[in-house]
Amino acid sequence: MNQCATQSAAKTSVQPIQPAASPAFAIMLLIAGLCSGCGIPLPGGSMVEPAILGSKVDEINQLQEENAELAKLIVYCHEFEINLQQSLLDKAPDEQSTSTFRFNPETRARGIRLTPSGEDHIKEIADFLSNSQQYDAHYYAVVERSETSKRWATRHHYPVHRNPELDAMRRLVVVTALESLGVENADELVVIAPAFPTGMNATEAASAFQQTQRTQGRNLGN
Repeated sequence: MNQCATQSAAKTSVQPIQPAASPAFAIMLLIAGLCSGCGIPLPGGSMVEPAILGSKVDEINQLQEENAELAKLIVYCHEFEINLQQSLLDKAPDEQSTSTFRFNPETRARGIRLTPSGEDHIKEIADFLSNSQQYDAHYYAVVERSETSKRWATRHHYPVHRNPELDAMRRLVVVTALESLGVENADELVVIAPAFPTGMNATEAASAFQQTQRTQGRNLGN
C-alpha cells in the first residue's frame, strides 16, 4: 500500500502546471493595468498620456481640407488655349536652335489666352483673394508650369518640354486679369509652379470609375 502511494505522489509531483491558472493571471494583470491608469510609464519615471480618441484624425482631415482650398487657386494648363506652335518648316535654320518657343510675328501669341472656363475660374480666384486680403490673410495664385512645348533641336519634336517663356506670358495674363478685377498687388500674388495635387494613376482611375458606375447603378435601382 505504501509503495503505491509513493508512486502516485511521484507521478503527481512531475505533472505540469495546469493552464487553468493562466486566465486568472491575465485577469490580475488587466486589473493592475486599469488601476495604474492609461499612462505608459517610461524608464525616466515620466508618463506618456495618449491623445484623445479621434484628435489626430480630425487634425489630418482639417489639413487636407485646407490644402484642398488652396488647390482652388491653381490655374491649370488646360484652362488656357492649346499651345499651338508653328511648324519647323516656317523657321529659319539659325532660329531653330536658338529658341524653344517662337511665334509668328504677324499673329498674336498662341497658348496664352484663357478658355471660357478659365476666365470663370479667374473671377472666382479674384473674389477669394479680395476677401482674404480684408482679413490680412496671404494666399497665392499658382499658374501651372507647362510641359507641352516642342524643342526644335530635338529629333522628333515631341511636345513634352517645359517652356519658361510661355509660362511667363501666361502669368502676365493672369496678373492682368486679377488687377482688372480689383485684386491689389496681384503681381506679388501670382507664381509659376507645378500643380501640387497629385493625380490618379491608370489603376486608381479605373477603380474609381468602376466604383462610380456601381454606385450610380444602385441609385437608379432604388
